[in-house]
Amino acid sequence: MNKQFFKGLLAGLVTAFVVVLVVVGIGKFTDNKEDSLIDDDFKAELDSIISCLDDFYLDYDKLEKEKLQTGMFKGLMESIDDDYSMYYTKEEYEDFKEDNTGKYSGIGAYVSQNIETGLIVIVNPFEGGPAHSAGIKPGDIISAVDDVSVSGMNLNEVVSLMKGEPETIVKVSVVRNGKVLDFDVRRNFVDVPTVSHNMIEDGKIGYIYISSFDLITLTQFKEALDDIESKNAKGLILDVRDNGGGRLDTVLEMLDRILPECMLMYTETRDGNDSKYYSTAEESCELPMVVLINGYSASASEVFAGALKDHKAATVVGTKSFGKGIVQSIYTLKGFDEGPAVKFTTSRYYTPNGVNIHGTGIEPDITIEYDSESLRQEDGFAYDNQIDKAIEELNKKIK
Repeated sequence: MNKQFFKGLLAGLVTAFVVVLVVVGIGKFTDNKEDSLIDDDFKAELDSIISCLDDFYLDYDKLEKEKLQTGMFKGLMESIDDDYSMYYTKEEYEDFKEDNTGKYSGIGAYVSQNIETGLIVIVNPFEGGPAHSAGIKPGDIISAVDDVSVSGMNLNEVVSLMKGEPETIVKVSVVRNGKVLDFDVRRNFVDVPTVSHNMIEDGKIGYIYISSFDLITLTQFKEALDDIESKNAKGLILDVRDNGGGRLDTVLEMLDRILPECMLMYTETRDGNDSKYYSTAEESCELPMVVLINGYSASASEVFAGALKDHKAATVVGTKSFGKGIVQSIYTLKGFDEGPAVKFTTSRYYTPNGVNIHGTGIEPDITIEYDSESLRQEDGFAYDNQIDKAIEELNKKIK
């Protein structure tokens, strides 16, 4: 399986294009700042609004305190002119943490939503997973979950219905060849496959596709690279097309597996404080490498491609990347270690050569637009013209 199977899909709540580079941690807070955003006028206005609702709102008995508070906090984070800011309720924060592990409890399948019809379709039940074992097949259209119609729901809502505690049963109704079929699926923990790999060119070249940088991606990547090296590959293609990013710690450890001791990137905060990140000398990959990128390669994918490009460890092939050179941090709120939490931008990041790619992206060493007409299956692998170019470049380096 390679990248064509990952585009536009959800598994659990893991998106194929997330556009994030996230540092997760607990915030350290300073009390009573003189230049705080909250002043006496703010407090007075808020108190006045609450008093008006308390005294005069017609359907006061229908107001839900928690819903009002959540709406206020979400509105605050949406108003700071940061596309990546967000307020998470405790439940949403738990979902976020689960998403970034690459592991969840559910039916174990990639699902997709048709933009025009709104239909939710099973794309790929993970082999041996709950959905696959129950008999659900690729192409099945989900019509209901636990007898609740999914008509009009978005993809996230349907996936949330199918997730749940391990060993619990969820009834998934699908339409197949015009007939409605019901399946009782026993939920279980599922590792989302964020990495796939193949040996191509008669076993001469290793190919690794990385769909996102989750916690589990590191283990999957190392296993894939170890397997390719054990098969005496002469070259390596690393494909991060359509990969919207993920965890900073994951991408740095993956680069540490590939590169010798060197700087991988550095970040800079609003105060000018910088943090530098280095690889160790413990492991490296000596194979000639090509990295494939496109306009949907963002954030952690750009850290990945930028470090390999700056150190001339790989040739970058494809089209210019997305251009997200900023880092978000997540802070659990004071006194609430398990959530609620807030996320917002805290620093810029720079490639080893000191380039901040925000708004500009990474320019490939070799630019080649993707040609959908070139897509073809050979020996169970999907080739296209960008992969063909990567192979051509590697063949120039292979002795």
